[in-house]
Amino acid sequence: MARIVVIGAGLGGMSAAYELRETLGKGHAITVVGDGDRFSFTPSNPWVAVGWRKPEQITLPAGEYLGKHGIAFTGSPAARILPGEKAVETADGQRLDYDYLLICTGPQLAFDEVPGLGPDGGHTQSVCTT
Repeated sequence: MARIVVIGAGLGGMSAAYELRETLGKGHAITVVGDGDRFSFTPSNPWVAVGWRKPEQITLPAGEYLGKHGIAFTGSPAARILPGEKAVETADGQRLDYDYLLICTGPQLAFDEVPGLGPDGGHTQSVCTT
């Protein structure tokens, strides 16, 4: 039995986890590591921005839906990858050993690189996050 860890619970990570489960069957352990407990359907973020949807209409509890397919979930983000030990440490101190690691973290916005950008002290928002 292989232990597979997927870092990222967005479109890429969730899709990868479901595809792995379907392809490999129940004989392998799959764990998804997210940054928070909810999956957000990113393509719907512009609808939230213009008031056509509310955030709760485009998000769902990731662990609940992954669990229905025998996929484990932690909402504590990855803090360190220890490739020599084949392990991931999460921000809350969990250690997840793996045989295979997928990194599906998506974009990291760099608002701080341009003064005045960003939602925290700046004058802009992004549709990359709900």
